Amino acid sequence: MVQVGRGPLRVCYVGSDEEVADWIRAGFERVEPEVVLVVETAFEDGLERIAEAQQRIDPQMRSPLAETEDPFDCLVCTDDAAYDPVAFVEAVRAKQADLPIVLFAAEGDESLASDAISAGIDDYVTTDEEDPTGTLAEHVVTHCSEYRDAMSERRRGSQAQRLLDANPDVISVVRPGAAITYQNETITEVLGHSVEDLKGTVPYDRIHPDDWRRLREEFYDGVIDKERPPSAEFRIEDADGDWRWVEARGRNLLDDPLVNGFVVTTRAIDDRKRREQDLEGYQRVVENVGDPVYLLDPDERLTWVNRAFLEHTGYEREFVEGTHVSRYMREEDLERGRELVADLLADRDRRWGVFEFATQTIDDDVRCYEANVAVITDDDQFQGTVGVLRDVTERE
Repeated sequence: MVQVGRGPLRVCYVGSDEEVADWIRAGFERVEPEVVLVVETAFEDGLERIAEAQQRIDPQMRSPLAETEDPFDCLVCTDDAAYDPVAFVEAVRAKQADLPIVLFAAEGDESLASDAISAGIDDYVTTDEEDPTGTLAEHVVTHCSEYRDAMSERRRGSQAQRLLDANPDVISVVRPGAAITYQNETITEVLGHSVEDLKGTVPYDRIHPDDWRRLREEFYDGVIDKERPPSAEFRIEDADGDWRWVEARGRNLLDDPLVNGFVVTTRAIDDRKRREQDLEGYQRVVENVGDPVYLLDPDERLTWVNRAFLEHTGYEREFVEGTHVSRYMREEDLERGRELVADLLADRDRRWGVFEFATQTIDDDVRCYEANVAVITDDDQFQGTVGVLRDVTERE
C-alpha cells in the first residue's frame, strides 16, 4: 500500500506549453529533496490523472489489486490560453480539498491572483521573478513537506481510531468524577448499551453495589500512584438488566491534556468465572495498556505498532513500520495467519480469531506469541488486519 509521505515528492504540472514544463523541471532539479514532475497538457487529462492518483490516499477508494500510481503532493498549473486556470482550480478543489495548488503565472495579474485565491490556490508565483523556476521549486517543496506532515498525522489518527473500533475489548476514557468521555463501539456487542447512552454519564448505578467500593478504591490508588495501573473484576448490568462479570484495567493519563482521564479497557469474563480459568495477562488493548498491538495493510506490511510491540521486540519504530511481517515470522506461522484471515473474510459473522507464532527479538531471544486477529473492511473491501499479542513463551 503506497501512502503519502514516502519516496520522492510528486508534483503534477498541468499546462499546454511543453517548453514551460521543461523549464519548470530544470528548476526542480536544483532543489532538495528529489521531485518527480508529471506533466499533463490538457485540462480534462490533468483532472483525471490527479483524481486517479489521489485515490491511493482514501482507504474507501483503494484496492490492493488496483494498478494506480503514487499520489501527488502538489499541483502546479499555469495561466496559458489553453484553459481557464481558475475553472481548473475550482474543478480540482471540488474533489481534492487539501492537495496544495500553486499557480505559475506569466506576469503579476492582481485580478487573476484574486480569483485564483478565491478558487482555492495555496500559492502564486510569477515568471517576472528574478529566478522564477527556482522560486517556484522552493515554494512547491515547502507545500509538499507541509502536506505530507499533515497527511501523516491524519493517517495516524485514523489508524488509532480503527484500532479502537476493531478491538474486541471495551475501551473507555473516564475522567475525574467517573464521567465517561469516550466509548468505543464494542460496548454494544458486549453489554448491549449504545455509545450515546453512556457518553458523559457516571455509571454508578450500573455497577453491582457489592463491587463498587472495591472498584473505586482500586482506581483511586491508580490516581495516587501513576505507575500502578489499576485492575479490577466486577459485575455490571447489561442492557437486558442482567449482571455480567467484567474485568477492567486502566492507565492514568490524567496529566495528558488530550486525555485528562483514565484509559480503561474492559472485557466480559463470564466464561472465565464459570470455568474458573486463569487468563492473567490475556489483556488485548491498545497503546496505553501494555500488550503489543499492530496494524497490517493488505500487502502484509506493518503500518503501525504500539509502544509495547517495540518494547517486546527491541526494535525502533522507524525500522518496524513499513516492513513486511515476514521479517518477524516463520513461513509456516505466516501461512497459518493467512489461513485465519481468509477464514475471517469468508465468515463475516466471526469477528476475530487466534493463532500462535514464534519471533526473534533484537537480542536474538525467541519468543512465542498468541495473536488475536481481526480483519478490517470498508464497504466490503479488505483493508488489512489488526492484531493484539499475548506473550506465551513460558507456556511453551
